Amino acid sequence: MIVNRLDLRHDLVTVTPEQPDDLWTLRRVITRGDLVAGETSRVYKDLGEYSRPDKERIKVTVTVEVEEIQLDSTFSRLKVSGKIMDISNELFTKGSFHSLTLSEGHRVSIRKPSGFSPLQVKLIEGAGLPKDSYVVVALDQRETGIGIIKGTHLQILPTIESGVTGKMYTDSRRGSGGNYFEKIADALAVVYPKDAKVFVLGPGTTKEKFVNYLQRERKEFAEVKLIQGSDVAGEDGVYVALRNPNLQEALSDSRLAKVSKLIQEAMRRISLGDQRISFAFKDCLKAARQGAVESLVMADKIFSQKGIDEDEIVELLNSVEEYRGETFLLDSTTDLGAQVNTLGGALGLLRFALK
Repeated sequence: MIVNRLDLRHDLVTVTPEQPDDLWTLRRVITRGDLVAGETSRVYKDLGEYSRPDKERIKVTVTVEVEEIQLDSTFSRLKVSGKIMDISNELFTKGSFHSLTLSEGHRVSIRKPSGFSPLQVKLIEGAGLPKDSYVVVALDQRETGIGIIKGTHLQILPTIESGVTGKMYTDSRRGSGGNYFEKIADALAVVYPKDAKVFVLGPGTTKEKFVNYLQRERKEFAEVKLIQGSDVAGEDGVYVALRNPNLQEALSDSRLAKVSKLIQEAMRRISLGDQRISFAFKDCLKAARQGAVESLVMADKIFSQKGIDEDEIVELLNSVEEYRGETFLLDSTTDLGAQVNTLGGALGLLRFALK
């Protein structure tokens, strides 16, 4: 997350979320009664005598006093609703109810009449630090899967087909789709996180040829590394790659690798009957309130679980961090996220066993 302005003297912060984790941070920072300003659009129709009959959509900056907050982790957006307190266009009136949709790449300002708490300041400053991002490319002669990993979240791009049945890489273009490697590189360039490493896996020798192509022809990618030991391409190949020991070793310092180690430790404690562990939301919340949770891992599917209020999820994470614990929010589409879902959506490693 880009912290554009942090003015604690005037209880104001302006940020630009860059990835799903940033939206979750904002969900923990924004509370009822805050003034949140962001850009939105309204449909406007000029009713003048010589006006055009069609409608147009006008962009305006709206400030709302927050009454409701809802995170939609599936579509990576945060919905903030409340009464309009200020608006940049006189065509619209104050006092009406409006919903702002906060998403990646769009700037938002937050003013807290009651001031920011130390934990909220810590969350904002921590979100402004560089996050580990990397790319996984799983390809063979016929198809390519691309996964963008930001923190603990995975984004899968549409599968790229080569469109040929023989040898797929030549210096000349084949078919109307153009060069296979060029198509892959162009698709990757659109979503490439700045300075991210690109890891290339897959069966056969296609991966070596693609790495050579990137290193020779496409200098915009900071670092391209070949990873051995994977024989699956396409979208399935991306998921398989994330379990590849060679790739896990290369990503040993990433948040995703840290979560993997935490889950392995949880499984070890379960097998030994070690009571320093908690499962599911209610047990984790109980442990957090007692300051027992050292590390908490949650899958984002927990937001759709019946009987769990978002404010309680905020309380759980805030309680863990107030006692200097660590929190991780996992993408449920990854293997790690699926594992946590089978354990109730939340997994806590405890400092001490609870009675």
